[in-house]
Amino acid sequence: MTTHGSGIYYEMGPKLDLIPPYDARSGDHFWIVPVVYRVNPVNFSPSESVHLDRENLVMVAGVGCYYCERVYEPRLLRRRCPGEPK
Repeated sequence: MTTHGSGIYYEMGPKLDLIPPYDARSGDHFWIVPVVYRVNPVNFSPSESVHLDRENLVMVAGVGCYYCERVYEPRLLRRRCPGEPK
């Protein structure tokens, strides 16, 4: 599948998962910004291009930690990530 928007093309493999496993030794948060795009399931095919462009953008959520699912606050920079939601 090829994704593109704003002239940027990225060839995705069959499974795209670049999120590293949680490291309890470091306790580091993994900050992400979730973005949601609209796709048409009728015309969707893994071999087709998916338009990740402004016209199909539905929502951009705030910054949060992937592991503990807490919304970013400056105080969390000084705290260890528990590694799971509380």
